[in-house]
Amino acid sequence: MRCLTAKEMTDLHPGFHVNFNLPLHRTTLALDQELDSRANRVGGRAAPNVRRIRWFCDALNRWHKPNVHRVLWVDHWEADFPSTHELFMAARRGLGETRSLSDAPGHYFDAYPYDEQDQTKIPPEQAKETGILVGLIMLMIAETWDGWLVAGDSYDRIEFWEGNIFFYSTERRRLNDAKSLMAQFDCPMDLK
Repeated sequence: MRCLTAKEMTDLHPGFHVNFNLPLHRTTLALDQELDSRANRVGGRAAPNVRRIRWFCDALNRWHKPNVHRVLWVDHWEADFPSTHELFMAARRGLGETRSLSDAPGHYFDAYPYDEQDQTKIPPEQAKETGILVGLIMLMIAETWDGWLVAGDSYDRIEFWEGNIFFYSTERRRLNDAKSLMAQFDCPMDLK
């Protein structure tokens, strides 16, 4: 994992731009309006069973295409007491990142066959990257931070927003996969 600035993110993913409101701890990642208007979304709340939350977060990662990189982008965070903000930042520091979330709100993960679930076929580096990604997503969900999980050159994306999770895609099949994922984890899906 390595962290990305707004410029690095928009260079990596043309079509996205970043709006800043740093006094409110916001670095909003947005898709250009023309591209955004083509997508539909389905959404709901995270898996209510805390014992299944890590599996749910791993399934969110697998919803995206395998063999392409991932970026977990933090739009909005809180550092109020008590929170997991310090744990999130400690994880970044432990991986060598010294910049703040304001300066580098993106978290880049290399391309792997993320759909592989046979542990004997997953190399140690992929297991490490996946574990870090899943852990950071869990912290974002626990704190109801806002952000995005995007992958490769696709505009399919997952939004984390105030405890809600939205899947965006132009393909009905992808949205049906998202509905199945949410149903598998008994996620309330009362949001449109």
